[in-house]
Amino acid sequence: MLKIQYRDAKDGGIEVLRCFSKEDQVEIPSEIDGKRVTKIGDYAFSAHKRKEDEAKEIMIGEDFLGSEDEPMFCGEAVKEVYLPPDTVEIGKYAFYGCVNLTTLGFSDSLLRTGAGIFTGCKLQKIYYDVYEDKKSALRDVVRDTRFPLQVNIRYKEEEKQSRLFYPEYYEEAVENTPARIVETHFHGTGYQYRQSFLRGEIDYRKYDDIFPVAAVQEDLDIVWEILAGRMLMPYGVSDFAWMQYEGYIKQNQCEMMNYLKEEDQMPFINLMAEKNYFSKEGIEAAIDWASRKQKTELLSILMNEQHKRFPKKKKTFEL
Repeated sequence: MLKIQYRDAKDGGIEVLRCFSKEDQVEIPSEIDGKRVTKIGDYAFSAHKRKEDEAKEIMIGEDFLGSEDEPMFCGEAVKEVYLPPDTVEIGKYAFYGCVNLTTLGFSDSLLRTGAGIFTGCKLQKIYYDVYEDKKSALRDVVRDTRFPLQVNIRYKEEEKQSRLFYPEYYEEAVENTPARIVETHFHGTGYQYRQSFLRGEIDYRKYDDIFPVAAVQEDLDIVWEILAGRMLMPYGVSDFAWMQYEGYIKQNQCEMMNYLKEEDQMPFINLMAEKNYFSKEGIEAAIDWASRKQKTELLSILMNEQHKRFPKKKKTFEL
């Protein structure tokens, strides 16, 4: 059951002020009282906000046990939040202090975000729905966190998907004594990846152009996550970018299975087989890994591919 405190927004929609739930995830409804939900209020999911005394309330769902009032859905209790598709604005410090927040869902209708919305958070995943492929606040949301972030994009009209990964980065203030200035140095390609937007929209070409730098500077698990996202969901990948990713696979496939995320292993093996990317050494390394990890289904697929691609020569005897 979900209880929501709300009020009328200036744009004629609904502003959500506070939620109450025993769950660790919440999906805000698209409409309340026949009006579209268009705004998430200041400090809406933060524990640093008092209960609204002069707000309207609505109950969603039924509590068959007839238990006591729902607790505030805020602070450490917040893990996943999914906003309705017409949400235009997230107020300032909306998720301030939500230390367990991992996932946020919203659409390209989101245009404005307030200051410090993720202060004290380590957001890990975004689910971003694209209806009109227009400028939105995605860039601001991505740039508002410096921690590792996976963005899953769903293009509703085209029925296609994309997956981008933004590595972690950190800033360092370095004093330039002769010039009497303090310079900001950025460490990690996460900062560069977060600049891959053009007029507020994702610039896939610019994103893919950073990969050669990431392949040198980032840890291998990060490199393979970037690569897997682009090759398994190749929306916007140019021929040149595909050749870059393809070249990395061909040169480094012996280490592949040690770094691919578990959910990527099966689809990536199928991609490797479909594209005939496996080398003899690469498939042997993958088989050895699958055998040691007791991944029987993967092992079966790999051994079948090895038999097709690299059959053992039959011994012949001359009398």
